[in-house]
Amino acid sequence: MRAERFKEACRKFLPPYAVTALALLVISNLVVYYGARMLNAWLDRPYLNMTGALDGLVPAVPAFSIIYVIAFPFWYITYFLICRSDRERCWRLVITDVAAKLLCGVIFILVPTTNVRPEIAGSGLGDIILNYIYATDKPDNLFPSIHCLESWICFLAIRDEDKVPAWIKTSAFVLAFMICLSTLFTKQHVFVDMVAGVMIADFAWNLGTPEFVRSLRFSKRLGRI
Repeated sequence: MRAERFKEACRKFLPPYAVTALALLVISNLVVYYGARMLNAWLDRPYLNMTGALDGLVPAVPAFSIIYVIAFPFWYITYFLICRSDRERCWRLVITDVAAKLLCGVIFILVPTTNVRPEIAGSGLGDIILNYIYATDKPDNLFPSIHCLESWICFLAIRDEDKVPAWIKTSAFVLAFMICLSTLFTKQHVFVDMVAGVMIADFAWNLGTPEFVRSLRFSKRLGRI
């Protein structure tokens, strides 16, 4: 009896369809990001530096590294809540994210990009975090910015939730916007990376309309796994 109650509690906390959806999100992200990186390294592809004149006007501000890493809990919490809230919303998010990531993967392979990072010599919290980011994250797979893409998809998903209060929607927009700026002020990305990430997020979100999701009967079958 206790086992049945526990199983039912787990289903309410995270329905089976949401488990499948979240697994697909994680797998697609790993395959696209690390697959493109390994393929480009194996092919010994030349990397293009897309830093422009406008990027030279943006200083490195290590404090923005704090906002940069805040993106991760923002993504995880938003994706988790959307996926468990409703089957249709869940699969719209999955379709959007996977379609956007696949497009990014194609671009990563066709146009491998890199940039030159500045030296960070300070000892403040922002400096420490930024140096850690530089040490653990290679300067590749930059165009378009996955950081901006994920953050903007989160904002779009929250924006289109009818039951979400206006102040949360506004907060999501401000946070997504600040995360996009953080990619520039940490020198992790350049302007074209940021713009492309936001544009692809918008394109993929508009592609996965509720009507389109309802027409895909496979989403209901996947939800039973």
